[in-house]
Amino acid sequence: MARLIQPLRRQLLRLTGALLCSPVLARAAGGGLPDAVRQRILATLDAPLPTVLNVHHLALIRRFNIGWSPVESGAPMLNPVYPLGKGDTLQLAMQAIASKDAALAAQRLMEAALLLPHFVQMADLKPGSYANGKAPFTLTARHLTLLRQQSWMTLEMLGMGVEDYLAEGFWPTPSVDGKRPYGDFTNYPVEMAQALGLPVRKEADGSLAITPALRMELQALHQQTMAALQVFVREAGLRRNTV
Repeated sequence: MARLIQPLRRQLLRLTGALLCSPVLARAAGGGLPDAVRQRILATLDAPLPTVLNVHHLALIRRFNIGWSPVESGAPMLNPVYPLGKGDTLQLAMQAIASKDAALAAQRLMEAALLLPHFVQMADLKPGSYANGKAPFTLTARHLTLLRQQSWMTLEMLGMGVEDYLAEGFWPTPSVDGKRPYGDFTNYPVEMAQALGLPVRKEADGSLAITPALRMELQALHQQTMAALQVFVREAGLRRNTV
């Protein structure tokens, strides 16, 4: 079974890359890393999660490029092709932390990626209108509630090892679970309604349901969480810097 799953995961990564940028760039984005950098990435992801979010981590998080996972219903993810935006990721990471040490920059990038789900809980941002590409994005209290409710998947849960990501030309980055983005239900709009304090009814068979109109509204709101997370990582202020 494991032999079957890994090729499927690789196909999913390639699909993600094709959706996030051109297929050629998707294959080339993480390729050609120096051995010292690769070894530092492996060591970092094998080590315990840092308990303190430092200035390097914050500088990288501010530059994070949020994408959209194509899994199931879709969900926000840290772009595995260009986690810091278009360009040479390693060079961008070195610029962000003001260091010429490529291995250190890769280490800090991987640490920041692992800290991203925690950053959402550690930081705060007032609702309002924020710049986001060509058009402003209106961040609401509902968006903030949903960002803190989302279920992030570890690399192990994604079913591929770090070496597999690097071999495919991708950076190992976290993603919200596209199948169960808000907890335990594949019927995710119901969990969204629960999190937001909106009406949920119990059916005769014991299942939970919401109105069709509310379902459509919440599905649209879910689609907006990519932009909400992008604004959040760029603008949110830390309430604390410890995990």
